[in-house]
Amino acid sequence: MDWLSIVFNAVSLVLLIFQGVLAWGLWSLRKQFVSRDHCDGQCKAMDDKQAQLAQAQAALEQAQQALPDAATVQSLQVQLAKIEGSVETLAATVQGQTEVMARIERPLNLLLEHHLRTDK
Repeated sequence: MDWLSIVFNAVSLVLLIFQGVLAWGLWSLRKQFVSRDHCDGQCKAMDDKQAQLAQAQAALEQAQQALPDAATVQSLQVQLAKIEGSVETLAATVQGQTEVMARIERPLNLLLEHHLRTDK
């Protein structure tokens, strides 16, 4: 054997070992990367979730558009203040009527007692 064939065999052996280690390393790395099926499943789940969020956002925007604006709320506050004033006025009127009824009730009770006590 000449030196050239020994070097050639040694290099071939080193390359074979290197390729074996490289193949084993790539085979071991397959667990580190995501499979296509898993990635597609996750992408579909994210797309579904994004569609649900888009629907929820559209519903919120529609509900927000249905809300009254500031001018409408202000006019409602003014009307409620007017109604409150009217109710207070009615309460004062009823209180006044209560006093009038008490003044009328006293003489009527005296007349009733008088008629009940007197003999016919």
